[in-house]
Amino acid sequence: MKSALPGLLLSAAVLGAALFAFSPRPVPAFAATAIEANHLQINGLANAGTGLVAVGERGVILLSGDKGASWRQAAVTPNEASALTQVFFISPRVGIAVGHDGWIVRTVDGGAHWREVRFDHKHSDPLLSVWGNADGLVVVTGSFGQLFVSHDAGATWTQQKTPADDRHLNAIAGDNSGRLMIAGETGTLLRSTDYGATWEKRPVPYQGSLFGVLNLADGDWLAYGMRGNVLRSTDQGETWTHVDSGVGTSYFGAVQLADGELVLVGQGGAIVTSRDGGSTYTVRKVGGVQSLAAVVDAGHGELALGGEAGVALLPVTAPPRAGRAANGAPSS
Repeated sequence: MKSALPGLLLSAAVLGAALFAFSPRPVPAFAATAIEANHLQINGLANAGTGLVAVGERGVILLSGDKGASWRQAAVTPNEASALTQVFFISPRVGIAVGHDGWIVRTVDGGAHWREVRFDHKHSDPLLSVWGNADGLVVVTGSFGQLFVSHDAGATWTQQKTPADDRHLNAIAGDNSGRLMIAGETGTLLRSTDYGATWEKRPVPYQGSLFGVLNLADGDWLAYGMRGNVLRSTDQGETWTHVDSGVGTSYFGAVQLADGELVLVGQGGAIVTSRDGGSTYTVRKVGGVQSLAAVVDAGHGELALGGEAGVALLPVTAPPRAGRAANGAPSS
């Protein structure tokens, strides 16, 4: 039986919501060619060319070629059955997924087949996030300050030190100009301006856990985390300001759509959106049992949502309903 999430990974205030993102649980037997994606705990989603890839409990990787309408299970060799926490594609065919026990798997065929490139048989500490670019740089972050770097598209890895000491590094994102940001616990926000060769810790106005970070199309940055806290930077991560998102539950995933709209998802199925670069937010949904860990643009006007209840599709445009936006204006 694989180890569960280390007890200190997330604070007690959001432990119940965060456990779903990193803790394995029993999986029913499914046919090799098809899987009901809403029966699995999904922790990470990614676009892979024209397809979608989902990763989650017990090392399961799912592939959809029809924008999330149906799913089949990918082949993983060897299958360690450790929970996978995140997935990222640096090209339509080359992707990296990471998870518990320092597990890293790699695909070169768009997600149909995956091979293990790293596994730590001595330590169960999870890797939590991955980012890379088309030049072959891939960076992975994890619990207790883990940071691994690859310069050959994820084939081989070296460990690197950061100023975060043993803080859990929950998420990483980058741009095309050499800037990388890492978000972590206790207000940890690290910035690199040289594609991860060196790192500096940036001061932020919130000292709780940050679970995600996102580079926006206009060059601004967003970090988000516990109790609905959102931070925004308009100067390439030099300084950060706090933004009221209108929801007091934790955010675990975010995406910016082609039209610029931001979508944040999280604890209890919370979904909030922004159409002004993250300055103000409209609450689309809040209050529920099943938490959401990931969101991507599935295409054809739909979002793919991953979480405790597996993968679900949701129209990008919310139907008209009564309510008010986070900034006090009527919602639509």
